[in-house]
Amino acid sequence: MDDLKTTLQMENLRCRSPQMVQKELLVFFIVHNLLRWVMAEAAHNGKVALERISFKGSLDAFRQWTQALAQLGKSKRHAKRRAQLWAGLLQVLAADLIPERPGRREPRAVKKRSKYPHLDCPRSKFRERLSRNKRRSRSLARKRINVN
Repeated sequence: MDDLKTTLQMENLRCRSPQMVQKELLVFFIVHNLLRWVMAEAAHNGKVALERISFKGSLDAFRQWTQALAQLGKSKRHAKRRAQLWAGLLQVLAADLIPERPGRREPRAVKKRSKYPHLDCPRSKFRERLSRNKRRSRSLARKRINVN
């Protein structure tokens, strides 16, 4: 659950209005619950511990499965093939287990660094700041003047 935002790519919400942000969060929670249910089904059918099934691996496998299912269509003649795909998905999830690591917990840390500076003052003052290249060229000009 610690990496829910990262795994489901929720770091930046795309909506702007409060109502749409609520809808977007609701969709993410529905997806999370659906994926947890699929993991629970795989653990039950494969007779493995639920904690050993990878959330990220399940998400990736489920995305592949939905693409394969979408290609089949909704006709009744493909019902047997859909059931085979579903059973195959559950078998893959139950077979792809993460290793047991008792007592291990990784601290959270931000790896990404933005190439843009943080907006830590009012926007009007922020606009007045000189860009990095202008600051650099002015400091070099000052150094040349001081050297001569």
